[in-house]
Amino acid sequence: MLSYYVKRSSGEEFEKVQTPTGALLWVRGEQFDSDDADTLAKRFDLNRNILQDVTDKDELPRADFDNGKEYIFLRIPQRTKKGKVLTLPFLAILDDTRFFSLSHSETMLSPEIIKKTASAAMGGSGLLLATLAGVVGMYEELVQHTARIIQDTSQRLHTHEVTNQDFIHFVTVEDNLNQYQRNLEGTLAVTRRLEDNPHQLFTEQDQESLDDIALHIQQLLVGIDTYFKSVESIRNAYGTIANNKLNERMKTLTVFTVLIALPNVFFGMYGMNVILPFADQQWAYAAITIFAVTLILVVYTLAKRLKIF
Repeated sequence: MLSYYVKRSSGEEFEKVQTPTGALLWVRGEQFDSDDADTLAKRFDLNRNILQDVTDKDELPRADFDNGKEYIFLRIPQRTKKGKVLTLPFLAILDDTRFFSLSHSETMLSPEIIKKTASAAMGGSGLLLATLAGVVGMYEELVQHTARIIQDTSQRLHTHEVTNQDFIHFVTVEDNLNQYQRNLEGTLAVTRRLEDNPHQLFTEQDQESLDDIALHIQQLLVGIDTYFKSVESIRNAYGTIANNKLNERMKTLTVFTVLIALPNVFFGMYGMNVILPFADQQWAYAAITIFAVTLILVVYTLAKRLKIF
């Protein structure tokens, strides 16, 4: 589905129109399909093969130049209800007076963000810079959300019993961090290529803005590396806690096994069908029982003093 917006002067906001004409035209396409690709290719002389690539869910960030137009592929992040982050391909196309933002699905990239960022700029480069900043801002918000999850998990280490669900949860967190890192690195490479301005599409001020966006992405990547290390530290702590709890339980079971085995030695001997000392004495059972209990206490006290357990 295609929507058309025009802006006739730098002091005006974008206005949605039916006819794609104006000083600055912004074409926004969501749930983009083959029919939309045919329409844009014919009406605006765009490369249909490149347009079709936006329907490929595995398309990676890249920049192509064809017939005076810059094609920039990005990936838009979305968080599911279960907390997993998915990314979708997004295509921005730039020429002198037209800008295209296309996605095979709903991008969740707010047009108000783009309007506000580009409100003082005339030309498609302003919209492209706003789009890049908006996409990076979406990643930043998700990275901060993931960072809060990691911090909360770290604080729960003091009181929380380690469960299998905790480890499954960390798999999701690491998958999300991998998504952030892989796509931000691709976005950084695209931004650096645009900053080099090989086709002279950007002004000096635009190049400075691209450099600011690139620095922002680098800061996010440094933060993601730190969160990877935090996740690894928490996992190691979880593993250590689990091993310690297992060792304590095994030690307790061993102690009980030893203490229970001691009286069974004497009870076993007096259960044999042979002549035994004191077998005819009435006090024999009480004496053997008292001796066994005393032996248990002595062994327990001695083991405690020797710090065996």
